[in-house]
Parts: sequence; C-alpha cells; structure tokens
Amino acid sequence: MKEMTLKDVHEVLYDILVDIHEFCVENNIKYSLGGGTLLGAIRHNGFIPWDDDIDVQMSRPEYERFIHSYRSKRGYQLFSQELPGCEDVGIAFARICEMERTYVDTGLMPWQRCSTGLFVDILPIDGAPSDEMTARKKIKKMTFLWKLSKLARARLPIPYSKAKYRRTKVRLLIKKIISRFIPSNFMIKYIKMCQEYPFETSEYLANYTTMQNGFREWQPKESMDKFILHRFEDGEFYIMEDYNTSLSHLYGDYMTLPPIEKRIAHIVNTYYWK
Repeated sequence: MKEMTLKDVHEVLYDILVDIHEFCVENNIKYSLGGGTLLGAIRHNGFIPWDDDIDVQMSRPEYERFIHSYRSKRGYQLFSQELPGCEDVGIAFARICEMERTYVDTGLMPWQRCSTGLFVDILPIDGAPSDEMTARKKIKKMTFLWKLSKLARARLPIPYSKAKYRRTKVRLLIKKIISRFIPSNFMIKYIKMCQEYPFETSEYLANYTTMQNGFREWQPKESMDKFILHRFEDGEFYIMEDYNTSLSHLYGDYMTLPPIEKRIAHIVNTYYWK
C-alpha cells in the first residue's frame, strides 16, 4: 500500500463531505460543520492546512434521522453503535467511511474491529444542564467514563509478560483490570447517558461524544438555532450562524494562528491507498 499525502486525505474527505451535504439537503436534515472544521471554514475558507479530519455536528433529533436514513450516492458506508451489525464500533458517534480505495491504520486505538478507510465524523449534540455547577459535574463525569472506555478498548502494544519496564507493566495492568469491569454494552449505556437532558427542552447543549474539550463544550442552545451556507474549499456547506459563540468557547481568540510548533495534525492515524 502507498501512504497518502495530506493533500490526498483532504480530497477524499472533501468528497465524503459533499456526499453528506447532498443527502442532508435532499432530506431536510440540519447540520453544521463543527470543531476544527468549523474553525477552518471561518479562518481558512477550508481545511486548517495541517489538519487531517472533518467533523459534522447535528442536534440529537437530526442525528437520529440521519443515521437511520443515510444512503450514499458514492458508495460510502455509515458506522454507528446504535445500528444493527455495528456493535463493535466502540464510539458514541457515527462515521461515514470510504471503504474501497483507502485504508486507515489507527495505531493503538482501533475504533472498530474491521478495517476501515478514511472517514468523516458525525457528532450528535445533546442537551445539557442550565446551571453551570451541575453542567460541570455532568461533563466531568462523562469525561471520566469516556476515558475509561477509551483505555479499555485500546490495543495492547505488547503482552504484559513481555513488558520490560515497570511503567509499561503498570499501564498494561491498569488496562487489563479496567477491561474486566467495562461491560460489553458499556457504549450503549454511555450513549443513553448523553441523552439525559433532551435537546428539545434544554437551554444549553454539549457534545459528550468525544470529550476532548471538557467544559468548553457547554454552550447556549441559541448557537445552533440557525444555519447558513459558508465556503469550505471549492464548495459551500452549512455552519451555525452564531459560529462566534461556539468558536470562542472552544478556542478563545480563534482567528489568531497557533505557534508554528503547534501546527500539526491532532490525530495519530496513518492513511494509505489500497
């Protein structure tokens, strides 16, 4: 297999995004570019130059409609823990995957047991407590549980018996112990906990499915009330009209470029042409 360049990765991801956008428009499903993809749209009119992924976010009701109805015109495949046959996915959100031409080596963190190609993440946004202290407790709890599940499903780099250093043995032993106490249906329970506060009746929202940003994910629901088209690479895709609220919560002064040494991709995957 030949390793893909970052330009190759961007081109495939863009094609997947076009497919998702067309389906959502045809079926009146509301979405917004999210996270670093939203930041890239606003600051660069496309990908953050050193980034290697795409995030799309939807309210939980729209997300449910999407995962149960999505059909790709280009042959992409949807994986979601909530769907039959996808019980081993091991993540609390959906992914749209290009399975024919590409392969992703996910290193020590396989997100499912079968091999997969390049993917776009579809993130459900759930309701959150209106009270800040209650919201902090909720997000702290979900972050802890997410880290436990992440550690439990991590692939062991070497067997415990072959570990030479005490630090490595301790990490492997902790993973082994945690794995015994995490039930096989843990991710389904986690997804139900994400929905403790219904999106429709909540005044605040949060993304509990990746827990990378902690309390910065707690935002007013108004930020997802309206959506507008915005340039991303060669096309136009939907973003939340009040993108400033979301990006300010997540990144602070988001229009200022980070130092050169931090301009690196945050995902540790390796991408190949089949």
